[in-house]
Amino acid sequence: MHETHNTKMYYLYATFANLLILGPIIVLFLIAKGLTFTEIMVLQSIYSAGIVLFEVPTGAIADKFSRKISMLLGAIMVALGLIIYIVGNHFYIFILAELTFALGFTLKSGADSALIYDSLKADGNEKEFQKIEGKARSYSFYAQAVGSIIAGFVYEVNIFLPLSISIGFMGISAVIALSFKEVPVEGKVGKYGIAYAAQIIESGKYILNHGKIKAIIVFSTVFFVFYRTGFWLFQPYMESVDIPVKYFGILFFIFNITAAFVSKRSHIFIEKTKPKTLMAMAYLMISSFFILGFVHLWIGVLAILLQQAARGLYQPVTHKYLNKHIPSDKRATILSFHSLISNIAVTITFPLMGLLKDSTDIFNTHLILGLLMIFFIYLASFYMNKRLGQPKNKELSV
Repeated sequence: MHETHNTKMYYLYATFANLLILGPIIVLFLIAKGLTFTEIMVLQSIYSAGIVLFEVPTGAIADKFSRKISMLLGAIMVALGLIIYIVGNHFYIFILAELTFALGFTLKSGADSALIYDSLKADGNEKEFQKIEGKARSYSFYAQAVGSIIAGFVYEVNIFLPLSISIGFMGISAVIALSFKEVPVEGKVGKYGIAYAAQIIESGKYILNHGKIKAIIVFSTVFFVFYRTGFWLFQPYMESVDIPVKYFGILFFIFNITAAFVSKRSHIFIEKTKPKTLMAMAYLMISSFFILGFVHLWIGVLAILLQQAARGLYQPVTHKYLNKHIPSDKRATILSFHSLISNIAVTITFPLMGLLKDSTDIFNTHLILGLLMIFFIYLASFYMNKRLGQPKNKELSV
């Protein structure tokens, strides 16, 4: 596999850029701050609304000006969001924190993937993107696995320590971002390309006129809603089957190791499941929901490993398929449109998901989610096949 300075730095950047060691304790932390589960999901909806607000403008900034500066600013804003959560004590202050997170993550998202893809494309090695992306995601998940164990222990010492340590990791990722080498963007006119508004408009038109990109976005958006919802139910499920909180960090360590293992081998999964890769990824989530709904014992927590496998596959698979059809001068902007659409769906659905959880027990919640996901995944699959004029028994060929 061909590796350059940027690909090597990308592995290091991926290790720290998402290293928020909050997974095992975030729901407990928010409840300790006085929030209900519905309020927690409303905050996540607001975060997604922030993604919708910031995603495309920040993607256009990355395409027009500098992808590595966009990544640097993203790390700084995420760190600021963590600080607000530490010092804040009111729901409305937490709204500000979530919007700050949203700005930070949108500055990073798309810019990093676009930078590495165009680095490879400049050398004629873009076919290696999926392997490199999968390897980078695996490093990220391995780091989060170690961070999960740390989070469980330090949370018992002080509930703010996991957030404080995460701020330090954001500082490291900011320094790494500066070490990347910017690469020429194919098709870009002049130093800064076309006008800022035109960058956004032209990218939007490109999506509307490209059937394959639209089909991938529709399917992955449905998947993303259920994938994100599943995460927020891990801790309530573990509490319901009487797993002690002290073991949460160990379980999240196992979850992240699973995601890392699968992510690094995502290219194998694609080869084995063609032409039904997206459906196979969805089946992992659906199966997990039903097992978690029917099994009321601690052993049921193993079904979450299926969700972790899907988590490890999600970004390498969707970005591989999308990048194949995106021109370089619109890459970060269109990837941002993809994130924007997914987060519009989350903004709408998450308050409903919170009400669902508060209105019934965790087991029924998972069963209902399994049924809903079957329904919406098959609607998305029907749209995908109809859009591309394919037989119903075939999936998108990408």
